[in-house]
Amino acid sequence: MVSSSTASDASEAGHRVRREPASLLGAPAAGATDFEDLFRTLHDETARVMDATVFLFALYDEASATVQVVRQMDSGVEHPGGRFPLGNGFTSEAIRTRVPRLIRRWSAEGPPVRLLYGTEAGKPVAPQSGVVVPILAEDRVLGVLSAQSYRPEAYGEADVASLGVIAVQAGVAIKRLRHDRRGLQLEAVLATMSDALLIVDARGAIVQLNRAARELLGLDSASLVLGQPLDQQRLEQWPATAREVAAAFVPVIEALRGGTSVANVEFELRSGQLRVFSMSASTLRSSQGFVQGGVIVLHDITGQRHLERLREDIFHMAWHDMKTPIALVRGHAELLLRRLSSGEVDRKTLQADAELIVTHADRLTELLTALLDVASLEAGLLTISRCPTDLRSLAREVTKGMQPAARHDIVVLAGRSVEGEWDERRIRQVLTNLLSNATKYSPEGSTVTVSVTSDERSATVRVRDEGIGLDAAELTQLFRRGYRAESARGIPGGGVGLYFSSGIVAAHGGRIWAESPGPGQGSTFSFTLPLEDRP
Repeated sequence: MVSSSTASDASEAGHRVRREPASLLGAPAAGATDFEDLFRTLHDETARVMDATVFLFALYDEASATVQVVRQMDSGVEHPGGRFPLGNGFTSEAIRTRVPRLIRRWSAEGPPVRLLYGTEAGKPVAPQSGVVVPILAEDRVLGVLSAQSYRPEAYGEADVASLGVIAVQAGVAIKRLRHDRRGLQLEAVLATMSDALLIVDARGAIVQLNRAARELLGLDSASLVLGQPLDQQRLEQWPATAREVAAAFVPVIEALRGGTSVANVEFELRSGQLRVFSMSASTLRSSQGFVQGGVIVLHDITGQRHLERLREDIFHMAWHDMKTPIALVRGHAELLLRRLSSGEVDRKTLQADAELIVTHADRLTELLTALLDVASLEAGLLTISRCPTDLRSLAREVTKGMQPAARHDIVVLAGRSVEGEWDERRIRQVLTNLLSNATKYSPEGSTVTVSVTSDERSATVRVRDEGIGLDAAELTQLFRRGYRAESARGIPGGGVGLYFSSGIVAAHGGRIWAESPGPGQGSTFSFTLPLEDRP
């Protein structure tokens, strides 16, 4: 499988051959940056010592039993290579037998060449003689070198020896390039990994780690010397977080050194913000089965554990908040049944019992909706459907709906329409929650004031009450899930309304906050929404 040219070109090229002792390639091959560069170096070295009118350099893939021709040279013209399965030609024979092959007269000794790489024009001309040498590395065949001539009897045993020397150095260069390529590929993979990964050798020393691992450990090059065992003295110089991580993975390293893999070991980092990790490790073994080290992967599962705790909290909150309306619904339903079974026909009494059941069932529905909304917020699944909304009209509508049941004077201050692209249903939830809190935590007969203002960039809604007020420490905690101010502990509530309202406002690109002169002096809850569309 060779390139072809015209007979006159072949004859001229044959006369240019200079026979010199084969060098060991050495520096030229060591400087090759890729396989194509190595091909040119090999061709130049071969042409210096023997006829290389036609020359090819191929790599062998043992797993797929295919030969990849890197490039080919035909009478000084370089051509692309190709790939073919291991067959019955001289190239495949040299790979199978691992023995060089000298072809003195191709037409008499070998199969006809049917596939001619690099033929550009004119009538294909088959080679008349050639040398094929396998490139070996220990017990593996890495590839093959082949020099061919359009002249018969162009090669002898000395040429086989010369090309064999070149093949030895080619093997060294191939191993280096493959190692460099695997190293680059590994570096690329490691760089894109979000999980922290460390590779240790048979002594337990860290020999490689990715960026995520370095950031997790918080170490610089002076703190972490790759290739050195992790002794106690060195670990004591590490930052607190790094020492916590080391305390978890040092026992795992010992297990790897003993040939034991580890799966899904969880540990917590308590230095600074709490983080939870799951750690797994696998041993690395040589082809003879000896332990050469291992790979340790640390996966941050803080978010997963947070969601699990959230589910537990939501379950407890749901059970706590729903017990009362469930008991009331059941109680009024039983009372209604007794009255019906006793033959009582007082329509007003029966209607009152039925209305109470509906009221408490509605309260139960509201609780379930709120809990599902909080779960959606925590899971990042809260949906915002924007549409043209007038905050002034919305504030008046919400206030009008709450005024009849409120034992407070609710005042709306809004001079003009304030329109923007917001989720009307979600903003209604925020307003309803703030107004409910204002009336719940204020004395009867007091005034609750709702104001709506705007400037060129944002709209602001404020809900001011004359209620229990808040101290400075409570103001910083109000919007945490489940938080209840000390002064509000005796008033029924689940502690999720402000948390959910904060999530809705943040999803719109706004912010929410609270102000208070102090306990007993009332509070003002405010939120802003951007007037332009800023998801």
